Amino acid sequence: MTTFMSFQCSFDEEPLCRELLEFIFRESQQLCDQLESQGSVMDLDFLYSRYEEFHRILLICADRGLLQDVDNIIENLQKVLQLLNAHYEPSLGFRPSLLMTGNRGRPSWEISSEQLQYLLDFHFTVREIARLFGVSYRTIRRRMSEYGLSVRMSYSDLPDPDLREIISHFIGQFPNSGIKTVSGYLNSIGLRIQRSRIMETLRLVDPVGTFFRGLSINIIPRRVYSVPAPMALWHIDGNHKLIRWRIVIHGGIDGYSRKIMYLQAADNNRASTVFSAFLEAIQQFGVPTRVRSDKGGENVEVARFMLEHPLRGPERRPFITGRSVHNQRIERLWRDVWRAVTVNYYHALQHLVHTNALNPDNELDMICLHYVMLPRINRHLMLFKQAWDRHSLSTEQGRSPQQLWIEGQLRNSTTISEPVIDWEGPTPTDTDGTVNVPEAPLLLKDIVLQFLQGRIVPLGDSTCFGVDILLQTLQIVREHFDTSS
Repeated sequence: MTTFMSFQCSFDEEPLCRELLEFIFRESQQLCDQLESQGSVMDLDFLYSRYEEFHRILLICADRGLLQDVDNIIENLQKVLQLLNAHYEPSLGFRPSLLMTGNRGRPSWEISSEQLQYLLDFHFTVREIARLFGVSYRTIRRRMSEYGLSVRMSYSDLPDPDLREIISHFIGQFPNSGIKTVSGYLNSIGLRIQRSRIMETLRLVDPVGTFFRGLSINIIPRRVYSVPAPMALWHIDGNHKLIRWRIVIHGGIDGYSRKIMYLQAADNNRASTVFSAFLEAIQQFGVPTRVRSDKGGENVEVARFMLEHPLRGPERRPFITGRSVHNQRIERLWRDVWRAVTVNYYHALQHLVHTNALNPDNELDMICLHYVMLPRINRHLMLFKQAWDRHSLSTEQGRSPQQLWIEGQLRNSTTISEPVIDWEGPTPTDTDGTVNVPEAPLLLKDIVLQFLQGRIVPLGDSTCFGVDILLQTLQIVREHFDTSS
């Protein structure tokens, strides 16, 4: 970089002009040294703006006859700007407008304190905010100083006992949660806590779990997967880990950001149930460009909607089907849903079956189980979704799905290309095809649910994932219907 600048002049100008040239030379030399030492970390936007300013000053001085024999300097500056322009890729999406005040000097960027506070709340760094706005790092720093904002001020001043209580309560509901999941949950409820404090608290409230999670850490080789923007591709699927108890978890995830679009447990695998969850998601986020699913019959209503949508249509291939093992994003999500939520209910219900406290083939037992467990599972899925959207992703330099979602929306890619997917990705054990879930007789279900209303609170306090509430429910239902019969 230093070879780009060769200031050769006789210094016969007035002392003030000579001082100006010396200043530009020193500043340029300093910028060159910074670029050589910092490399890819250097803010190219700032670098370009500084050289552009030097070029503009020299052009004005030469035009007014204040400087002579500076053509060689100006030519070298132009070469530098061309090289920087070739490597600098400004943001293609949102860019703040320039504020024209009528005063002397360059117009300033119109960046409000609300915009900065919003991005800081989602834990964007100053350099990431500068890149999103397409301005220099120093511009964002200057605006934050003017508005009295700082990254350090965004950390929550929460006493250690209160932090222990919050994390202890969360670990009680999600026993297998590690540092990233706990951090994501704290972020989702508006708390930004230093990583060191969270780790120390986890060691206190869950020493055994922390030890065993450390032993199980391994590195997974990552495969090629690329989606150009948020809303470009959604992955939807059903999870059948609790199928023995006639429970199916339906989910959808954005392929670009990994943000969960919907996550809901139901007592059936009907196409209308999947479509209802999908509709709720598009009412909140909008209609995706494409949807990817397996060939299960429960997805036919979603497929019909995408193919008949006036802004989609079959010619745009809005619905992609294939083997479940190739639906990578959602299959990776099911692994974490299992570890955080499903496994707890699986082993709890398995224990009840082994002790003959629950019969999965008995219609009364299944109605009671769904009455108690479905609200509890859905509450846990909602908490998991909140924590997931704010947890850091190792493959995205520590950014969260919510950060990727916001960043992608601000970049606002106008063209959606075909997603690049490695078809040899992770392979789960589930197989394709429609899974039929037996349903209890509607009349019997209505009678039992009407009887339980006001007698049992499904979301009542429980220390064992609602097992005690389920046992109470089974007892009173069996006694009532045995007496009635």
